Amino acid sequence: MSDRSELALQLAAAISAAHAALERSADHAFRMYGLSRRAHLVLSAVDLGGADGARPKDIAEQLHVSRAAATTFVQRLEAKGFVETTPDPDDDRGVRVALTRRGFEVLLRVGHLERRLAARAIEGLPATAITRAMHLVEDFRRRLDEKQIRVVPGGAGT
Repeated sequence: MSDRSELALQLAAAISAAHAALERSADHAFRMYGLSRRAHLVLSAVDLGGADGARPKDIAEQLHVSRAAATTFVQRLEAKGFVETTPDPDDDRGVRVALTRRGFEVLLRVGHLERRLAARAIEGLPATAITRAMHLVEDFRRRLDEKQIRVVPGGAGT
């Protein structure tokens, strides 16, 4: 394997490890408020619906799940008092999902905790190094997206 190929693999592994550490930190924040990562994502998707609330279809699209799965998530959060459903004024058969006061407060608190944990993780690092790292990772992601390398069995990628 060439040196550049090895460097690419090491960079990918470092990014993956950092992402996993960030997820573990976020999971800790979510658990403190009785949420899972998925529940947090649902609350965030509901919040995107604004004051009128979100349609289950929109929540499903945000989460990349079926409408039935989104409905199940919403029902669980409704049972915990984080969201409420009301009839959709634009669709007689539909509903709108909105955050309750409790859901909104928890979403804010978890967001603040996540930001504090992330800020603590970069304490002492120079801003220029952080900016360079962000540009490097973004460039790496963009190049991966652009290349869309296909692997041919028994041959080299194209």
